Amino acid sequence: MGRFTRTAGTVGVVLVVWTTSACGALGVGALAGSGLRPGVDVPSSPGEISRAPLGAPPLAPAGTSGFAFLATHDDGSPVAFDPCRVVHYVMRPGGEPTGGHQLVQWAFDQLSRATGLQFVDDGTTDEAPSEARAPYQPDRYGDRWAPVLVAWSSAAETSMLTTGILGRAGPDTFETRAANSARYVSGLAVFDGAALDSQVRTGDEPKARAVLLHELGHLAGLAHVTDPYQVMFDTNAYPLANYRGGDLRGLEQLGRGPCYRDF
Repeated sequence: MGRFTRTAGTVGVVLVVWTTSACGALGVGALAGSGLRPGVDVPSSPGEISRAPLGAPPLAPAGTSGFAFLATHDDGSPVAFDPCRVVHYVMRPGGEPTGGHQLVQWAFDQLSRATGLQFVDDGTTDEAPSEARAPYQPDRYGDRWAPVLVAWSSAAETSMLTTGILGRAGPDTFETRAANSARYVSGLAVFDGAALDSQVRTGDEPKARAVLLHELGHLAGLAHVTDPYQVMFDTNAYPLANYRGGDLRGLEQLGRGPCYRDF
């Protein structure tokens, strides 16, 4: 039987100077019915898979600390996206902050450079963010894993955003009975569009960039760290609008995950 879960992290921001944070699971997907039923519970085929990783992460700065993973396999390796497949994403444009699309493209580009993973913008969607979002939605996205959803929202629409929380994100995990089979296949990133718009319009765009990098770090598989000089520090108080040494060490490992030939 296959299993879906979503692991998530959050970053919270007090809009003046300091930051606060909270963290929790975005949701847990349902088990894949009575078993793996291609085209019903999971895609009917693995789709386009390269024979080799589509890209390779650069060597990260020397060191062994400054990062943590959301999940690991029994052998200690991190759960990650398949580097032999493109990671597609869509954006819900409603509530988009000034320059929001460009900021998201910039943040995915930074993530791609650090991991070697290839992220492709599939355009817009009207899908609303939900903790119960399914990673396979054939009626909406066709017979493939649903693209990562990036949505601008507010606390009025979703409980994923509360006072002081500007973003929340996490990947969707799929695994079979095979050892070390867990991998990320989709995910969700939701941002407070009005709050980020205020940052951009008042000259605090680096703060908005830091929020995006932090949340996309979660999407790729990074967890919070206690080092305040990393983007993945849970309060992100400085802010840091570029991945730092520890972040890059973790992202390099997340870019060297195995390729899977099933689903």
